[in-house]
Amino acid sequence: MKLLNGEILANKKYGENLYKLEVFSPYICRNCLPGQFINIKCAYEGMLDPLLRRPFSIYEIDKKFNVFSVLYMVKGKGTDFMARLVKGGMLDFIGPLGIGFKADEEIKNYLLLGGGIGIAPLSLIAKELMETGKNIFFLAGFKDEAFFLWERDLIKIARNYKIFTENGSFGQKGIPSVYLKENMHLYKNYKLVVCGPKEMLKNIQGILRDFPGIVADALMEERMACGIGVCMGCIIKIKKSPGGFEYKKVCTDGPIFNLMEVIFD
Repeated sequence: MKLLNGEILANKKYGENLYKLEVFSPYICRNCLPGQFINIKCAYEGMLDPLLRRPFSIYEIDKKFNVFSVLYMVKGKGTDFMARLVKGGMLDFIGPLGIGFKADEEIKNYLLLGGGIGIAPLSLIAKELMETGKNIFFLAGFKDEAFFLWERDLIKIARNYKIFTENGSFGQKGIPSVYLKENMHLYKNYKLVVCGPKEMLKNIQGILRDFPGIVADALMEERMACGIGVCMGCIIKIKKSPGGFEYKKVCTDGPIFNLMEVIFD
């Protein structure tokens, strides 16, 4: 992990309030694993508002050109600042942070399920799995057509996928957790990797209770201040045998956890 500055190569609008920020950084491209993230300073030099950095998953890595990207949605002051960044400027960030994803050599089949901006870290994981010869199926769910252009990136990675939108604006109308519940028999030999809103993760956790043999990893998304395990602002509850629980930090213990061990209050 280092405090870094990278040149901004592009800040493309991908949809309604959705952007893709591309940054030149040989260090990140050499050292980042899928599932890891960076903490971005969302204020100009000398300004303290907003004070705290914002965490963003690494979306893509191009090792040939030493370029990585993050996919983000404009929701507040920090991401509004990011949307105004221009080509040629510098991005102040810390990374790579968290523990990266590593494929299980004994598992051949992976089902990736992302909701909303949760598809961002899963996209890099999908690319890693495909490059190592794994069989993947990618499920994605969105409220509307804001992620329509993202499908262009997905088809470069995954051949087998299914997209749902709640309003039916693109893909199929519906939500991926319902599809999963109705078709779980097709994925009994798959490992799940999921990322998205807590309600979606809770629903998937409930579905998997009827399939105790299936392993599922969850990439947890939490607000955090430091990103390095000092502030304790991103703790979550994890089941601890027998019958108790312990607190884990998303920034340093995660962001990847066994979904069936996460306690959603």
